[in-house]
Order: sequence, then C-alpha cells, then structure tokens
Amino acid sequence: MIKMVRIDERLIHGQVALIWSKQLGVNRIIVVNEKAAVDPILTSTLKMAAPDSVKVIVLNEEKAKVLLNDPRTNDLNILVVVNSPKDARFVAENAPEVGKVNIGNYGKANKDGEERQKLNDNVFLGEKDKDELREIIALGVTTEYQLVPDQPITDMRTVL
Repeated sequence: MIKMVRIDERLIHGQVALIWSKQLGVNRIIVVNEKAAVDPILTSTLKMAAPDSVKVIVLNEEKAKVLLNDPRTNDLNILVVVNSPKDARFVAENAPEVGKVNIGNYGKANKDGEERQKLNDNVFLGEKDKDELREIIALGVTTEYQLVPDQPITDMRTVL
C-alpha cells in the first residue's frame, strides 16, 4: 500500500512528481499537511504538479489517518508526502505498513528559529527533528536520506 513516506518541505515538485512517482510505480500521492489541506490554492498547485497518471489527495492529519487505514486503499500504490519529520512520525504511527521514510529536502527554510545542523546540501536538522527521526526508527521503519533514486542512500541511523 504505502510505498514510501517522503519528507520534503516543498511537498510535490519535479523530483517527487516525476522521478519518485515513476520509480515507485505509485498511482496516488497523499499529501499530509495541515496548511495545504485548508488552502485551496496550494492544494490546486500541488495537484497540478503531479503527472496525469497519479491522483493527488491533500489531507489534514485527522482525515489522513482515516484514509490510510481504510481497507479500500490496500490495492493502491501510495506515496505519502509530508514536509517535516514530525509529520512523518505521525504517518508512521498512524498508518499500517510504513516500511520506509525518505528524507529529500528539509530544513533549508528554517522558519522556527531552531538551530539546525547541516547533514548535506539538502538536509538541515534541529534537535527536535532528530528526536522525531529517532522515534520513527524506533518503530522499526527504515529511515534514509536519498534525494533521487539514482543517488546513494544514507541510513539515518548512521548520522543521528
């Protein structure tokens, strides 16, 4: 069902829409984001960014929890996209069969004022972010950094 959960502060863009959706063979992208769920312009923009072959659904946490646990989704191939480690932990704790969390682009736009450590050119993590990722790993979920599928994978257990 859930092929991957992707942490990407830009949510849906070229890497997610074209590269990851094709690599994973998904037919649904579910964005779990409180702000996007109540912003019709942002929701529309996210839907337009996806290929025609992939349906995009933008939900808040409450609705995402219901949908991701609906047995009718078992036959779908789903990529869940969130914009923070906190939201990824929510999905990992509340959806069945989350096997992998992938971090692609996170932390460049430091809006919360927390000091962040540079992991690489695309990922900057604060202590709260690291704690969220450790909790995901403790759930038994593979957690890794990989910007695009043809790049090497960094297991987050080795850098936290």
